[in-house]
Amino acid sequence: MQAAVKIIKTLVLAATTAEAAYMSSLIKTARSDCSEDCDYLLILGCKIIDAETPSRQLLERIEKAAEYLKAHPSCIAVPCGGCFRREQIKSEALVIAEQLKRRGIASDRFLLEDKSTTTAENFRYAASLIEAHSGKPISESLIAVLSSDYHLYRAGLLAEENGIRGKHLIGSKTQAKRGLSFLREAIIAPVQMASTLKNFETKL
Repeated sequence: MQAAVKIIKTLVLAATTAEAAYMSSLIKTARSDCSEDCDYLLILGCKIIDAETPSRQLLERIEKAAEYLKAHPSCIAVPCGGCFRREQIKSEALVIAEQLKRRGIASDRFLLEDKSTTTAENFRYAASLIEAHSGKPISESLIAVLSSDYHLYRAGLLAEENGIRGKHLIGSKTQAKRGLSFLREAIIAPVQMASTLKNFETKL
């Protein structure tokens, strides 16, 4: 009985330590920005309200993307996200592109990834588009990934798992329900840690 209790305590301690390390990395990564000239900027999609109205968090991502793209005029924007919600009539990628065009980003600077329904698919499909566009392996392109600050660490892990390595991370600051957003990531952490560990073991 004592041995079983000791094992349980050890497992709880290990889980708590891992969760704390994950949250520490999450908070640190949330402040990430990029000043380098990247070849491609992946802008991760977010909730669309009703038919085609970008949510506040998506607008925050769009504003940050516009800022980066104006500072780096040779960078190609890769808006990500499909059309998969009941009332949607436009993909997240198209909504992002339209909003960026209104902010002065030229039409010939877009490569739309408009088929995905998850963050993992964002990266998987975007990688294929970038390789086809550039004519070279994804590893040879300099890529920046932009998402909400609270989501950035997990997005970085998912990018690695789906073939996009050596990327730069850019976080847009979340204004509304900021605490709840970080709490949500804390709840999701064990699932992501398990996925990352499984992916690591597969490569061994």
